[in-house]
Amino acid sequence: MRRRAALVCSLLAAFGAAGAWLAADEGQWLPEQLPRLDWSELRQRGLELAPEQLWNGEEGLLSAAVSLEGCSAAFVSADGLIATNHHCGYGAINLNSTPERNLLRDGFTAEALADELPAPGTRVTVVRRIEDVTAQVQAAAEQAGTDPGRRWEAVQRKVRELVAEGEKEPSTSCLVTSFYEGKEWRRIFRTELRDVRLVYAPPESVGNYGGEVDNWMWPRHTADFCFLRAYAAPDGSPAAYSPSNVPYRPAHWLQVSGEGVDAGDLVMVLGYPGRTERYLTSVMLEAREAFFFPRRHDVYGRILAALREATAGDAAEALKVASRIRSLENRHKNADGMIWGLHRNQTVERRRAEEQEFRAWVDADPVRQRAYGGVLDALTDLDLSVIARQERDFVLDELRAQLQLFALALRLARLHLERMKPDLEREQGFQERDLARLRTEVENFGKSFALEADAAVFGVLLEEADRLPADQRIRGVDQWLKVYRQGGESHAALARRVLQQSPLAGAEARGQMLEEALRPDWTAAAVDPLGALSTLLLPEVEEQKQARYRVSGRRMEVGARWIQALEEWRGRRFYPDANGTLRVSIATVRGYVPQEGVRYDPPTTLSGMLAKHTGEPPFDLPESLRAAAAREDAGGIPVCFLADADTTGGNSGSPIVDGKGRLVGLNFDRVFENVAGDYGYSPERSRNIGVDVRFILWLLDRVQPAPRLLAELGIEKAPNTDREEDRPRSQGN
Repeated sequence: MRRRAALVCSLLAAFGAAGAWLAADEGQWLPEQLPRLDWSELRQRGLELAPEQLWNGEEGLLSAAVSLEGCSAAFVSADGLIATNHHCGYGAINLNSTPERNLLRDGFTAEALADELPAPGTRVTVVRRIEDVTAQVQAAAEQAGTDPGRRWEAVQRKVRELVAEGEKEPSTSCLVTSFYEGKEWRRIFRTELRDVRLVYAPPESVGNYGGEVDNWMWPRHTADFCFLRAYAAPDGSPAAYSPSNVPYRPAHWLQVSGEGVDAGDLVMVLGYPGRTERYLTSVMLEAREAFFFPRRHDVYGRILAALREATAGDAAEALKVASRIRSLENRHKNADGMIWGLHRNQTVERRRAEEQEFRAWVDADPVRQRAYGGVLDALTDLDLSVIARQERDFVLDELRAQLQLFALALRLARLHLERMKPDLEREQGFQERDLARLRTEVENFGKSFALEADAAVFGVLLEEADRLPADQRIRGVDQWLKVYRQGGESHAALARRVLQQSPLAGAEARGQMLEEALRPDWTAAAVDPLGALSTLLLPEVEEQKQARYRVSGRRMEVGARWIQALEEWRGRRFYPDANGTLRVSIATVRGYVPQEGVRYDPPTTLSGMLAKHTGEPPFDLPESLRAAAAREDAGGIPVCFLADADTTGGNSGSPIVDGKGRLVGLNFDRVFENVAGDYGYSPERSRNIGVDVRFILWLLDRVQPAPRLLAELGIEKAPNTDREEDRPRSQGN
């Protein structure tokens, strides 16, 4: 009987079933929403901080969470030390690697500040304050009249004006973005740090242990972490890399906890989730399940095969595309998980049922009929207009996203055209404020460019474009193929020949062409076949942009009514979709049941990591780690843990903090059953995965020693005992 009672208690702790907040962990909350949460409940769960300690309108503990090139990260010392995922720092590690000094393979430890390595192109942004600019943006739309495209153009101009106005403040980078389908708008004032350096990284065999086999899976045993540092000018202001720069002094940083967390504990995930689509119509959800993710899975699979084949046997070229391959592998498996999850969860069928309930709710009340009648039909019509051109748009988007040399050629051609306009009328990315970053990207282009690999991908996408149905052809590609394709030449052979002939393949020519593109008399088509393709595709890109402007302008009106209707209909706490802005997810450490008869506990340990070791990638642990583990109780050293946080892409590297606001882990993944969580949170299956900070500290102490870092973190030794000296000493901020 006692055994049964103990089992019940264990399950309640592991799965959080003993609280009234069982499903309360859904939500990616804006900082401004935090005071409206139920703080009496949160205190009962173990949150010791007050709302204003997290965010007081301009700053707080959330200020320690920073955005890092599509990932999240956190300051963990007063000297600008940043903790994030290994895969978020992968580009920086990759750029500093050579076949002779391969930091991906061997790891890296900077023994002193002078040894920290520049990470060109890596930027860190810190939120300083957030301002409501809804009235200004909506006024601009109203003044533009009724045409949706013109309304959206007016909105984009107002956004650029608000950015320019905000950036008059010293050392300020601004972002203006929408929430709730355009119902609300915010201007976010940020400090952008441009001098970022690599401090510490474990070898890939530890930082990506399990590789794609374990990616999106549980149980997990991956030490997905690295350390970077932000630098600033001696006066503390943001500056480009310079040997005279000094470590940045953040206003807030996170104290590292050596105590860890257990099942049932409250945690919070702070960061910048990229994109969710929780409020889509059933028709768009069906298109995601039936077309978008299957096509992405197929095309990315072929691109990955082409990249591997093109770089096989060439260590230098393989190193250049290593970061690209890892990113594509992640999205490829993500697409697989989306297909599986949307089907398994019957997401489309559930959404259709919800829409029927919504229509009945609207029809039951004349006031609601006047306010919301027809809103779902209008939104569905917009979605159908997008779906009607989805095949063409998919290929056009991938041509720009996956082809390095062509994307550069197209960007230069667009830059040339945008330069003809006044600065405030130019698209974001082509304004004066963007030119320095573009020059940096062109300067560093060759470090990650492998011609044969890019040509192989080009061939795949040309083939994809040639398969498009008659009503969705990309005319510019068709015209270009007629001119440049020779006889029965394959797409792959054509792509390889064109890239080999392109002047852009040379580093000196790239820099020269960037400067030439700024001149009024430059002509991209006169350069080479790649330039000709960019010129032919410019009208297609512009037409696509205008079509999306029309949809966005209409959606700003219809979507706002839709969100307002959902808020009223659902009658509960409501949060906006993720859009890359600062959020908080409140969670509980807990396991889950993936299928009948299988129960996953929230922690994994070093013992399980060792059990996976085969001596062959991706389960090939370094001898140094195995030797250190042999001297320990491996089952007592935590590696990773689960929580039910509401996370998505962009939350990689997010700090996971306990109820006192102390760092206990770094978020790096979700479980496979939660991949489709972008379309709906599930209390049963929505689980995020974090690397336990105690494992990070153990590695810094026992395996790849970094005493300087441990001291900076306020730790003397890895906290796997209760000895006083193993506890953190710093108070953080």
